[in-house]
Amino acid sequence: MVRLRIHVGQGTHRGPLTVFPVWTDAPPLTGLLTGTSAAVDVAERSGSPAVDQLVVTNRADRPALLLAGELLEGGWQNRTLTATTVLEPTVPTVLPVLCVEQGRWGGDAQHRRRARRAPVALRPHLERADAQHEVWRRVSGYGAVAGPSPTDSLLDRLDRSRGHGLVDGLAPLAGQSGVLIGIAGRPVSLELFGSRRALAAHWTALLDAAVLDALGRPQVRTTAALARGFAERVQATDLVPVRGAGAGRRFSGGGRVRVDDVRWRDRTAHLTAIDLTHPVLEAS
Repeated sequence: MVRLRIHVGQGTHRGPLTVFPVWTDAPPLTGLLTGTSAAVDVAERSGSPAVDQLVVTNRADRPALLLAGELLEGGWQNRTLTATTVLEPTVPTVLPVLCVEQGRWGGDAQHRRRARRAPVALRPHLERADAQHEVWRRVSGYGAVAGPSPTDSLLDRLDRSRGHGLVDGLAPLAGQSGVLIGIAGRPVSLELFGSRRALAAHWTALLDAAVLDALGRPQVRTTAALARGFAERVQATDLVPVRGAGAGRRFSGGGRVRVDDVRWRDRTAHLTAIDLTHPVLEAS
Protein backbone atom coordinates (compact mmCIF):
# COMPACT_ATOMS: atom_id res chain seq x y z
CA MET A 1 0.00 0.00 0.00
CA VAL A 2 1.26 3.47 -0.88
CA ARG A 3 1.86 5.49 2.30
CA LEU A 4 0.41 8.97 2.57
CA ARG A 5 2.86 11.70 3.49
CA ILE A 6 1.27 13.67 6.32
CA HIS A 7 2.18 17.31 6.98
CA VAL A 8 1.06 19.08 10.18
CA GLY A 9 0.78 22.87 10.33
CA GLN A 10 0.69 25.37 13.18
CA GLY A 11 -1.90 24.66 15.84
CA THR A 12 -4.55 26.97 17.30
CA HIS A 13 -4.85 26.73 21.09
CA ARG A 14 -8.21 27.31 22.80
CA GLY A 15 -8.47 26.26 26.45
CA PRO A 16 -7.94 22.46 26.62
CA LEU A 17 -8.07 22.17 22.80
CA THR A 18 -5.30 22.55 20.25
CA VAL A 19 -6.40 22.17 16.61
CA PHE A 20 -3.76 21.48 13.94
CA PRO A 21 -4.31 21.63 10.17
CA VAL A 22 -3.13 18.58 8.24
CA TRP A 23 -2.20 18.18 4.58
CA THR A 24 -1.15 15.18 2.48
CA ASP A 25 0.64 14.78 -0.81
CA ALA A 26 -2.29 12.90 -2.38
CA PRO A 27 -4.34 14.55 -5.15
CA PRO A 28 -7.99 15.21 -4.24
CA LEU A 29 -10.30 12.21 -4.36
CA THR A 30 -13.42 13.00 -6.37
CA GLY A 31 -16.65 11.11 -7.04
CA LEU A 32 -17.79 10.56 -3.44
CA LEU A 33 -20.55 12.47 -1.68
CA THR A 34 -20.33 12.98 2.06
CA GLY A 35 -21.65 15.13 4.89
CA THR A 36 -25.03 16.72 4.32
CA SER A 37 -24.40 16.84 0.55
CA ALA A 38 -24.95 13.07 0.54
CA ALA A 39 -28.67 12.49 -0.06
CA VAL A 40 -29.14 9.53 2.28
CA ASP A 41 -32.49 8.40 3.66
CA VAL A 42 -32.43 6.77 7.10
CA ALA A 43 -35.36 4.77 8.45
CA GLU A 44 -36.27 2.27 11.13
CA ARG A 45 -36.46 -1.34 10.00
CA SER A 46 -39.92 -1.88 8.51
CA GLY A 47 -42.41 -3.66 10.76
CA SER A 48 -39.98 -4.33 13.61
CA PRO A 49 -37.64 -1.49 14.64
CA ALA A 50 -34.40 -2.69 16.23
CA VAL A 51 -32.07 -0.74 18.49
CA ASP A 52 -28.97 -1.97 16.67
CA GLN A 53 -30.07 -1.63 13.01
CA LEU A 54 -31.22 1.10 10.65
CA VAL A 55 -31.99 1.03 6.92
CA VAL A 56 -30.07 3.56 4.83
CA THR A 57 -30.57 4.37 1.15
CA ASN A 58 -28.31 6.56 -0.96
CA ARG A 59 -30.66 8.51 -3.26
CA ALA A 60 -27.86 10.17 -5.26
CA ASP A 61 -26.27 8.89 -8.47
CA ARG A 62 -22.82 8.67 -6.86
CA PRO A 63 -21.49 6.68 -3.89
CA ALA A 64 -21.82 8.26 -0.45
CA LEU A 65 -19.29 8.14 2.40
CA LEU A 66 -20.78 7.74 5.90
CA LEU A 67 -18.46 7.89 8.90
CA ALA A 68 -18.16 5.85 12.06
CA GLY A 69 -19.70 7.93 14.81
CA GLU A 70 -22.12 9.80 12.53
CA LEU A 71 -25.28 10.59 14.48
CA LEU A 72 -28.66 9.68 13.01
CA GLU A 73 -31.30 11.77 14.72
CA GLY A 74 -34.97 11.08 15.38
CA GLY A 75 -36.69 7.80 14.59
CA TRP A 76 -37.41 5.76 17.68
CA GLN A 77 -34.20 7.00 19.29
CA ASN A 78 -31.00 8.78 18.24
CA ARG A 79 -28.31 6.35 17.01
CA THR A 80 -24.69 6.38 15.84
CA LEU A 81 -23.07 4.40 13.02
CA THR A 82 -20.56 1.85 14.26
CA ALA A 83 -18.31 1.81 11.18
CA THR A 84 -17.37 3.93 8.17
CA THR A 85 -18.94 2.72 4.93
CA VAL A 86 -19.27 3.67 1.27
CA LEU A 87 -22.86 3.33 0.07
CA GLU A 88 -23.66 2.54 -3.54
CA PRO A 89 -26.61 4.47 -5.04
CA THR A 90 -30.25 3.30 -4.72
CA VAL A 91 -29.73 0.04 -2.80
CA PRO A 92 -31.34 -0.03 0.70
CA THR A 93 -28.74 -1.28 3.16
CA VAL A 94 -29.12 -2.38 6.78
CA LEU A 95 -26.28 -0.86 8.83
CA PRO A 96 -25.30 -1.63 12.43
CA VAL A 97 -25.87 1.25 14.85
CA LEU A 98 -25.85 1.95 18.58
CA CYS A 99 -28.23 4.01 20.67
CA VAL A 100 -27.05 7.36 22.03
CA GLU A 101 -30.39 8.24 23.68
CA GLN A 102 -31.18 5.71 26.37
CA GLY A 103 -34.39 7.28 27.68
CA ARG A 104 -36.57 7.09 24.54
CA TRP A 105 -38.00 4.24 22.45
CA GLY A 106 -40.76 5.37 20.12
CA GLY A 107 -41.46 8.12 17.62
CA ASP A 108 -41.24 8.58 13.86
CA ALA A 109 -40.04 5.97 11.37
CA GLN A 110 -37.75 8.45 9.60
CA HIS A 111 -34.52 10.01 10.84
CA ARG A 112 -32.93 13.38 10.24
CA ARG A 113 -29.32 13.32 9.12
CA ARG A 114 -27.14 16.37 9.84
CA ALA A 115 -23.87 14.39 9.70
CA ARG A 116 -22.97 15.29 13.29
CA ARG A 117 -20.37 13.13 15.05
CA ALA A 118 -19.95 11.32 18.31
CA PRO A 119 -16.94 12.42 20.40
CA VAL A 120 -13.65 10.56 19.99
CA ALA A 121 -13.98 8.98 23.45
CA LEU A 122 -16.97 6.96 22.22
CA ARG A 123 -15.65 5.80 18.85
CA PRO A 124 -13.16 3.06 19.85
CA HIS A 125 -16.00 1.33 21.71
CA LEU A 126 -18.48 1.19 18.84
CA GLU A 127 -17.53 -2.32 17.67
CA ARG A 128 -16.87 -3.93 21.06
CA ALA A 129 -18.97 -6.83 22.34
CA ASP A 130 -20.20 -4.71 25.27
CA ALA A 131 -20.49 -1.60 23.13
CA GLN A 132 -24.07 -0.56 23.86
CA HIS A 133 -23.79 -0.43 27.64
CA GLU A 134 -20.38 1.25 27.43
CA VAL A 135 -21.73 3.92 25.04
CA TRP A 136 -24.70 4.60 27.32
CA ARG A 137 -22.36 4.90 30.30
CA ARG A 138 -20.09 7.35 28.53
CA VAL A 139 -22.99 9.44 27.16
CA SER A 140 -24.28 9.72 30.74
CA GLY A 141 -20.81 10.81 31.84
CA TYR A 142 -20.90 13.83 29.52
CA GLY A 143 -23.78 15.15 31.61
CA ALA A 144 -21.27 16.20 34.28
CA VAL A 145 -19.70 18.78 31.93
CA ALA A 146 -22.47 19.54 29.41
CA GLY A 147 -25.57 19.38 31.60
CA PRO A 148 -28.63 17.12 31.92
CA SER A 149 -30.78 15.69 29.13
CA PRO A 150 -34.42 14.55 29.56
CA THR A 151 -33.73 11.38 27.55
CA ASP A 152 -29.98 11.02 28.25
CA SER A 153 -29.31 12.04 24.65
CA LEU A 154 -25.83 12.69 23.24
CA LEU A 155 -27.38 15.22 20.86
CA ASP A 156 -28.57 17.33 23.79
CA ARG A 157 -25.05 17.31 25.26
CA LEU A 158 -23.52 18.37 21.94
CA ASP A 159 -26.03 21.22 21.64
CA ARG A 160 -25.18 22.49 25.13
CA SER A 161 -21.42 22.28 24.61
CA ARG A 162 -21.53 24.62 21.58
CA GLY A 163 -22.06 27.62 23.84
CA HIS A 164 -18.48 27.46 25.14
CA GLY A 165 -17.07 29.06 21.97
CA LEU A 166 -13.82 27.05 21.96
CA VAL A 167 -13.81 26.59 18.19
CA ASP A 168 -15.55 29.77 17.03
CA GLY A 169 -13.96 31.20 13.90
CA LEU A 170 -11.85 28.17 13.01
CA ALA A 171 -12.04 27.05 9.37
CA PRO A 172 -10.04 24.76 7.06
CA LEU A 173 -7.08 26.35 5.29
CA ALA A 174 -6.30 26.16 1.58
CA GLY A 175 -5.67 22.56 0.55
CA GLN A 176 -6.15 21.23 4.08
CA SER A 177 -7.66 17.73 4.04
CA GLY A 178 -7.24 16.67 7.65
CA VAL A 179 -7.21 17.80 11.26
CA LEU A 180 -5.26 16.72 14.33
CA ILE A 181 -6.86 17.32 17.73
CA GLY A 182 -4.90 17.76 20.92
CA ILE A 183 -6.63 17.83 24.30
CA ALA A 184 -4.99 18.79 27.60
CA GLY A 185 -1.49 18.74 26.15
CA ARG A 186 -1.61 15.45 24.22
CA PRO A 187 -2.70 14.52 20.68
CA VAL A 188 -5.81 12.35 20.80
CA SER A 189 -6.92 11.95 17.19
CA LEU A 190 -6.14 12.64 13.58
CA GLU A 191 -8.63 12.48 10.72
CA LEU A 192 -7.82 12.63 7.03
CA PHE A 193 -10.24 12.91 4.13
CA GLY A 194 -9.83 12.38 0.42
CA SER A 195 -10.19 16.09 -0.31
CA ARG A 196 -10.52 19.51 1.28
CA ARG A 197 -14.17 19.51 0.26
CA ALA A 198 -14.81 16.31 2.21
CA LEU A 199 -13.09 17.73 5.29
CA ALA A 200 -15.13 20.92 5.02
CA ALA A 201 -18.33 18.85 4.90
CA HIS A 202 -17.50 17.42 8.35
CA TRP A 203 -15.54 20.32 9.86
CA THR A 204 -18.15 21.71 12.24
CA ALA A 205 -19.21 18.24 13.39
CA LEU A 206 -15.61 17.25 14.11
CA LEU A 207 -14.88 20.34 16.17
CA ASP A 208 -18.18 20.23 18.07
CA ALA A 209 -17.41 16.64 19.08
CA ALA A 210 -13.89 17.64 20.15
CA VAL A 211 -15.30 20.38 22.40
CA LEU A 212 -17.46 17.87 24.27
CA ASP A 213 -14.40 15.69 24.92
CA ALA A 214 -12.35 18.71 26.01
CA LEU A 215 -14.76 20.27 28.52
CA GLY A 216 -13.42 20.04 32.06
CA ARG A 217 -9.91 19.03 30.95
CA PRO A 218 -6.73 20.96 31.88
CA GLN A 219 -6.14 24.03 29.72
CA VAL A 220 -2.75 22.89 28.41
CA ARG A 221 -1.48 23.51 24.88
CA THR A 222 -0.50 20.48 22.78
CA THR A 223 2.90 21.26 21.29
CA ALA A 224 3.72 21.12 17.60
CA ALA A 225 6.47 18.59 18.34
CA LEU A 226 3.99 16.17 19.94
CA ALA A 227 1.50 16.68 17.10
CA ARG A 228 4.11 15.98 14.43
CA GLY A 229 5.39 12.97 16.34
CA PHE A 230 1.84 11.61 16.45
CA ALA A 231 1.44 12.17 12.69
CA GLU A 232 4.76 10.42 12.02
CA ARG A 233 3.61 7.43 14.05
CA VAL A 234 0.35 7.29 12.06
CA GLN A 235 2.22 7.58 8.79
CA ALA A 236 4.56 4.71 9.72
CA THR A 237 1.79 2.33 10.89
CA ASP A 238 1.49 -0.86 8.86
CA LEU A 239 -2.10 -1.41 7.78
CA VAL A 240 -3.68 -4.69 6.72
CA PRO A 241 -7.07 -5.33 5.08
CA VAL A 242 -9.66 -6.36 7.63
CA ARG A 243 -13.00 -6.32 5.80
CA GLY A 244 -15.17 -4.53 3.34
CA ALA A 245 -16.79 -1.18 4.01
CA GLY A 246 -19.73 -1.30 1.63
CA ALA A 247 -18.32 -0.33 -1.75
CA GLY A 248 -15.03 0.50 -0.02
CA ARG A 249 -12.37 -1.50 1.82
CA ARG A 250 -11.17 -1.08 5.37
CA PHE A 251 -7.53 -1.36 6.47
CA SER A 252 -6.43 -1.27 10.10
CA GLY A 253 -3.31 -1.41 12.23
CA GLY A 254 -1.38 -0.02 15.16
CA GLY A 255 -1.26 -0.64 18.88
CA ARG A 256 -1.47 2.28 21.29
CA VAL A 257 -2.43 4.45 18.33
CA ARG A 258 -5.12 2.67 16.33
CA VAL A 259 -5.37 3.59 12.65
CA ASP A 260 -8.32 2.80 10.37
CA ASP A 261 -8.25 3.66 6.68
CA VAL A 262 -11.34 3.25 4.46
CA ARG A 263 -10.33 3.27 0.83
CA TRP A 264 -12.39 3.64 -2.30
CA ARG A 265 -10.91 2.82 -5.70
CA ASP A 266 -7.57 2.21 -3.93
CA ARG A 267 -7.49 5.74 -2.51
CA THR A 268 -7.99 6.92 1.06
CA ALA A 269 -11.50 8.27 1.49
CA HIS A 270 -11.28 8.59 5.28
CA LEU A 271 -8.50 7.76 7.71
CA THR A 272 -8.78 8.08 11.45
CA ALA A 273 -6.16 7.56 14.15
CA ILE A 274 -6.91 7.56 17.87
CA ASP A 275 -4.54 7.36 20.84
CA LEU A 276 -6.21 4.66 22.91
CA THR A 277 -4.19 5.65 26.00
CA HIS A 278 -5.26 9.30 26.05
CA PRO A 279 -7.01 10.33 29.30
CA VAL A 280 -10.26 11.22 27.48
CA LEU A 281 -10.64 7.51 26.67
CA GLU A 282 -10.05 6.29 30.20
CA ALA A 283 -12.94 4.62 31.97
CA SER A 284 -14.79 7.07 34.15
